[in-house]
Amino acid sequence: MKFYLSGGMEYKKGLGKTWRDNITEELSKVDYEVFNPVLQELDDEEAKSYNWKENKLLANLDSYRHMVRAKMFVKDMVGIQQSNAVVLLYDESVQRGAGTLAEAWEAFREAKPLYIISQFSRENIPGWLIGESTALFRTISDFIEYVSNKDRVRADVRQAKKVRDQYLGEIY
Repeated sequence: MKFYLSGGMEYKKGLGKTWRDNITEELSKVDYEVFNPVLQELDDEEAKSYNWKENKLLANLDSYRHMVRAKMFVKDMVGIQQSNAVVLLYDESVQRGAGTLAEAWEAFREAKPLYIISQFSRENIPGWLIGESTALFRTISDFIEYVSNKDRVRADVRQAKKVRDQYLGEIY
């Protein structure tokens, strides 16, 4: 069983590597694998050497669009497709960006359970995101406790397909 680790990168210190490292360690203790998009990005020499901020701000939008599409879109969508479920840390950095919300939609569309961890109250989490979710947690510890029951996670995987088909079956 593999979890895709979704959360802010563009507006998160260190691309959000710290929380992803912490949750990877906790998930490995209960025999889960992860797809960590930060590690994928850090391993990509072209993405590392590309001056993201300069190209975005200096109106070199064709180059910027190409890199976002070729590096971010592809990496993230393939990672979700190769995973069984998605865990999403919803915090201030996610509110400033868009990739994490696109990943949540891709998880729902691909019928992958979406587990959201957020310290925000429900009123401060977008309705679409709640609609895409399988379960909400206040802490990583609460999430780890939940997914420690592998039968429950397998049931969530089966249920995600039923829910997707119920609401999107005619569309996709």
